[in-house]
Amino acid sequence: MNDNSRDKYHFPAMLSNQTRFLGLPLDEAILFIPQGLLLVFYNFYVFSITLLVSFFLIRRLKKGKGSSYLLCVMYWFLPRSVTAFFITALPPSHLRYWIS
Repeated sequence: MNDNSRDKYHFPAMLSNQTRFLGLPLDEAILFIPQGLLLVFYNFYVFSITLLVSFFLIRRLKKGKGSSYLLCVMYWFLPRSVTAFFITALPPSHLRYWIS
């Protein structure tokens, strides 16, 4: 086996590497960034409490589950008009095709 045969395969450094937006996984960024913008531009006192409560609630919900657990929950329980912005590759969750 020559040395060039290894170059055609790509092995990631870590399998748990995921895409992040501003240091947050996608499902957390979808929830925290709009709240953070409302905190800065609208009302600090109301949205600071909301942001803290949602931060600890989301961390508690995701504890012991996969990193994209909330993204899957959003896909199954939110309407397609909401999830079309951040889940583009999957069909709507209400269309279920069973292959027998």
